[in-house]
Amino acid sequence: MPPDDNRQRGGAATTLLEPSALSETLLVRFPVARHSVRVLLVTPETVERAVARRGVDGVLTASERAVLAALPVERRRRDWLAGRVAAKRVLRATCRRRGDIEPPYTAIEIQNDTDGAPRFAIDGRPDLGGCLDLSIAHSHGAAVAAVTDRFASGTVGVDVEMTTPLSIDLVRRVLREAEIDRLGGSSTIDPTPLEMWTAKEAAMKAARHLCRSLRDVELSWAPSRTIRARIVGDGLPEHSIRVRHRTAGPYTIALALCR
Repeated sequence: MPPDDNRQRGGAATTLLEPSALSETLLVRFPVARHSVRVLLVTPETVERAVARRGVDGVLTASERAVLAALPVERRRRDWLAGRVAAKRVLRATCRRRGDIEPPYTAIEIQNDTDGAPRFAIDGRPDLGGCLDLSIAHSHGAAVAAVTDRFASGTVGVDVEMTTPLSIDLVRRVLREAEIDRLGGSSTIDPTPLEMWTAKEAAMKAARHLCRSLRDVELSWAPSRTIRARIVGDGLPEHSIRVRHRTAGPYTIALALCR
């Protein structure tokens, strides 16, 4: 997963709180008012603070601790833990916003489907796992989690990368011919390589039941730099996906909704 510049998109009805040393909450509103997604970014400092305050036993369930202990690489352990902290924080915030009791961290268990997509269960609230859709991404010890009501807004996908230059040659390996033909070399119109990469990652997660490859996702964009995505390929139905980008401190975040 990769990175690029800090330009923000015009025209997207999105608000982003300024970065803090601990965490950010991004409330993203799509043009259709009911499509709202709660997105939470946690920095490495946030994760360290959560673990220092509660201990690993106070953040993870027993089965989650077993998964963490089995991960052999420290960097992978750090990112995995950050993803769980971000996901549990956004789910706790979502419960609070819905007027429900905010569950403790250990009342929330996050597992992965066979395709790697996250799913969750909250003690005493079995209904929420069926109506809320969750996506997680991490980079360099930071993590982003997004949650939405799948019945109102569809499924959600998120990606996060450090905002550093990304080679177009790397991105070309996952671009389709129509996308390459659209590239005009104008930085004021074309998405940056990082924006294309993160858009594809987020769209693939949002449309996870329809595709398994970044090359299954085809992007299109307008002079306003608004990105749309669709799923193409043998036997795959066409599907339009909304994509939005934002920067938060040193991170670039892509968010996608798939109906």
